[in-house]
Amino acid sequence: MQVLKPSLSHRVYTTVGIAWPVFGFLFLTLLCGTFWFSLEPLYIFPFFAFFCLVVGHALAVLLESRVVTRAVRFFKHGQPLIYFNRFLSLELEKVGSTSDDVRLKAIVLGQRRVLISSVSELYLTFLGTLEVRSLAVCGDNASLMGGRTVPDVVARLPLSTVDLAKQKQLIRLFELSCPGLIVNKRLKDRLDSPVVKGQMFLQLMGAAVITFALFDVAYATSAWLTMLRAHYGAQLLLRNVDIAETEFFRKGRAESDSKKLALALYDSAEAVREHPFPLSWAYKALFSNHNSQAQLAAMRAETLFRLGRQKESLKLMEEAIAGSPSGFKNQLIYARYLYEDGQAEKARAVLKEVLEKHKDVLMPRIYDLALVTGDKVALERRKIYDESMKVLDEQVFGPEPAWPPGGERPIMEMWRRDDLEFLSRQLLFPKTGKPAI
Repeated sequence: MQVLKPSLSHRVYTTVGIAWPVFGFLFLTLLCGTFWFSLEPLYIFPFFAFFCLVVGHALAVLLESRVVTRAVRFFKHGQPLIYFNRFLSLELEKVGSTSDDVRLKAIVLGQRRVLISSVSELYLTFLGTLEVRSLAVCGDNASLMGGRTVPDVVARLPLSTVDLAKQKQLIRLFELSCPGLIVNKRLKDRLDSPVVKGQMFLQLMGAAVITFALFDVAYATSAWLTMLRAHYGAQLLLRNVDIAETEFFRKGRAESDSKKLALALYDSAEAVREHPFPLSWAYKALFSNHNSQAQLAAMRAETLFRLGRQKESLKLMEEAIAGSPSGFKNQLIYARYLYEDGQAEKARAVLKEVLEKHKDVLMPRIYDLALVTGDKVALERRKIYDESMKVLDEQVFGPEPAWPPGGERPIMEMWRRDDLEFLSRQLLFPKTGKPAI
């Protein structure tokens, strides 16, 4: 029995291919939890990548195992789910006195054994799959197949998983062991193609590139997580929320040090942002995306605003709006910051732009009501209300009462705590002191 193994490059491709979804699951787990806050993702990202590769290798071995092969026998007919450490087992028999006088007796694929004496044809498909065909069971079925004999497919082999030199050796062994074997033209052309020197090296280089890509993406996402954690901690300290993570970010320091600690966290996030690894294409691709840029700019803007650096915050909100102009969440935050900075008229101008693009929304209209200033507040708010209801009746509600009864069309919007706090302070409690937003 001789085992024919897949090429090293194929095993690397398979391992990395399985490691990618493992890495995605790990990233989402970290993104959705806070249990890892004591770690520094940016410094241990190689361990994340190595962990994913180890898990990918273990899963590849499992998917090729006899247990899984038995489990999927109904679909794969005894062939393994994937080819990783073993491509084929060749049963050889001697036909002469010398060591080279051997013939192929059977091939074994997982739990499927095919006698070479039953093989009639080898057919290489357009996708590179080698079909082993046989007439042993169906016989001459020309009368059923429109005048030509069509053999049964008894096995399908991903021929590209082994090196070209081994592919040629395998097919030559088939031809020596099975006289009269039919080989299609596509397979003959492959056998006639020369084995280019350095071909194996090029395949390994490709495998090295995708492995590097995994480590590169691990670095980029770890940098992103590091910045997210720093901004989250800074905003948590500035909001003075009484939860466990606040004490973690204080690290035993007094509550009076919260602003200083928040500033240190912000500076650490800026250090990561301003000094990335220069050869990381994944980092550049991640932050060349307008949505990522907008999200990061809005996050930095909120931290700066709570640190009392309003001018810098407003500039960053302008960048966030330019990077993600389709929605209106950033515009509402920008209007709120402008109002808190004493620029009420400019804030209302921002809201007017929002309402020109989004006529069927409610929250910007309430913001517009809340930001009314001057001596005739009640009259101005009534005017805005009447105009808004007219537009909403045309765009959303339709004529009332609705028919059939109960078929009224509602407005569905997402409200955040900052929206409720700001609007309540402006509309319900206008004479009270301003709580920190």
